[in-house]
Amino acid sequence: MDFEQIPGQLHVPGSYTEIKDVPAPGRLTGMPVRPLIVGPTAKKELAGQLFRNVSPGHVEGLFGAGSVIAQAVRTFSAEQPMLSVDVVTVTTPDGAKPATGTLAFSGAPQRAGTAAILVGGQRVSWPVATNDTPQNIAAQLLTAINASTLTQNTGVTAALGKDGTSVVFTAGEGGAVTNDIDLRLSSALSDQVPGMVVTVTPMSEGTGTPDVTPAVMALGEIWYTDVVLLVNDQAAVSAFVQEAKRRGNAMVAKDMRVCVGLRASMGQALAFQQNFGTSEELVLFAWENPRASSWQMAASLGAVMAQSLNTDPARQLRGLPLTTLTGLGPEHGDDFTFNQRNLMLGTGCTTVTVSEDGTIALERVVTTRVTMPETGTASGVWDVMIPAIGARVRFEWNSFAEANYARAKLADDGSPLANVDGVVTPKTLKASWIGQCKLYEQQGWIDDVATTGPQAVFERDATDRNRVNSSLPILPMGSLMVLANILTLEV
Repeated sequence: MDFEQIPGQLHVPGSYTEIKDVPAPGRLTGMPVRPLIVGPTAKKELAGQLFRNVSPGHVEGLFGAGSVIAQAVRTFSAEQPMLSVDVVTVTTPDGAKPATGTLAFSGAPQRAGTAAILVGGQRVSWPVATNDTPQNIAAQLLTAINASTLTQNTGVTAALGKDGTSVVFTAGEGGAVTNDIDLRLSSALSDQVPGMVVTVTPMSEGTGTPDVTPAVMALGEIWYTDVVLLVNDQAAVSAFVQEAKRRGNAMVAKDMRVCVGLRASMGQALAFQQNFGTSEELVLFAWENPRASSWQMAASLGAVMAQSLNTDPARQLRGLPLTTLTGLGPEHGDDFTFNQRNLMLGTGCTTVTVSEDGTIALERVVTTRVTMPETGTASGVWDVMIPAIGARVRFEWNSFAEANYARAKLADDGSPLANVDGVVTPKTLKASWIGQCKLYEQQGWIDDVATTGPQAVFERDATDRNRVNSSLPILPMGSLMVLANILTLEV
């Protein structure tokens, strides 16, 4: 026996008992889930800082209720209120400009009614009379905006244009990402006023992309399983993908997913994805002309994905709702068609479906990996569950080995000490691996352990008597993605 507390030479009579915590047989450790939101701020005194376990109120007090970070935290917390999240900030560069957009009015209303606009997904309505001039319409809209919570919730401010017949909208923060704020006239039938003509100039001209390197450095070695990246320029995404790759290395083993939202056409999305064709660490959610901002998209998907894959890394996310995006999808004519979604999935972009009532559900969540990094050959669709399963099995196996063999002695197979307490051999390690794989199989993470288990190889290193080298094949559990049927009519 390997006693740690009771001396080997003890002369005083009595019963002495050590108490040890040992893992219960057939029980898994349980992988942690720790999400992180990375967002921009112009407040230099807060830039580059890591804020732990934030709440929407906490973030609103620090950065402002309409800030990009506050919007994302509200979205994340609304999707998963029981899941805590950290925030790290990146500095909006000096000279960054906020995006601006315009609604210009002309024509003459043919009847009274109520018109409405949507800014960053928030609706503002105002009354229109038959005798209103374009100047009156613009002024009344501005009055309605000032009486609403638009600026508080989105950061967007409004002012009359110099011509008096338009309203100019300005993002509350600088940065190229603010071009992703949606601006449109409501298309609802009840919001139409015949004769009133509105010309929309979308939000644009936002400039400035932050350097995210200080944010990466601020993380230290804290293990974050999921990163919601609110800026979506190529340099920022590349930096966090590279950090995720580093953390996925065997000597770090702190696997991390990166989630990014992109307001883009199919062509723009595919062009962006091509920069990350070997990256299984990145999930790219692209949508053409949605009412939602890109950071709302990323926060919504990131929250649902973090919770679902932690609960079961092998369970596909199809059908899970993105409740905070209800009503914030694109117009029917802008939504990706079946053929477009099929192409996007095949080239590494995640897709969603939009119901007639405006509810949003995940269709298929994939990583941007479409090419094998080692060979450059096509890998096919790389579902987000594949790396999630690998990360989970690695974590559970490493945890099991540490809990059971941290102080073990190592002997050769066939040694007379093979069955002695506190001694392991390559053969006993293989038996433990197969036993653990059966637990993973029971959880529905991997399949066909009867075949892959015996294929595992454990060998004592030829030059280092303190080391065992192993090869551990597993078969990730599949998912019912496509049910192909032939319906035959017997007539």
